Amino acid sequence: MDIFTRLIQKKFRGIAGERYEEVLRRYREFLLLPEEFVLPEISSVLMPIDRFSGEIPEGVYETLSAYPGASVTVVYISERKTLEIIEQTLGREEAEKLRKAKLEFAKKLSEEIASRLEKLGLRVERKYFIGSKSDDVITMMEEGDFDLLVVSRSYGSEVSRTSPVSPVVMKIVQHVVKPAMVY
Repeated sequence: MDIFTRLIQKKFRGIAGERYEEVLRRYREFLLLPEEFVLPEISSVLMPIDRFSGEIPEGVYETLSAYPGASVTVVYISERKTLEIIEQTLGREEAEKLRKAKLEFAKKLSEEIASRLEKLGLRVERKYFIGSKSDDVITMMEEGDFDLLVVSRSYGSEVSRTSPVSPVVMKIVQHVVKPAMVY
């Protein structure tokens, strides 16, 4: 007998008569079974970051600490289209300045995050490249050996009251079949 059945029997014993069986049937899908309380095996994590991601909450670090020895790939993707627009409007020199500034920012941000993750006993790899924030993350999750995606709800653009999750993140989580943690 699972924990759900015992809970229902205890709660409704002698009160609802045979109605507890109906409650049991209706609400079975909403409660976790004992085997669902087990943490999934996570050995590799993809964590895309950018200037919109903001500060990573302490809870994310605490959650990832449950997987000691796992590898985390922290990736900073600069949007190719943005750099192309800058080059077309302001010239190649300005686009190159922006690319260098983004590279420096990416290195600094990924180093901060990596040092926190390494203190938790996780192996960290850092990547930086120019591409498509959504398409490249989806491709990396499909083709890579990642067990979990950890992404900020504001990855790719700012969020608002009417849109609490960025369109980039919405696209990613709709296409990724592996578990995703949106913070």
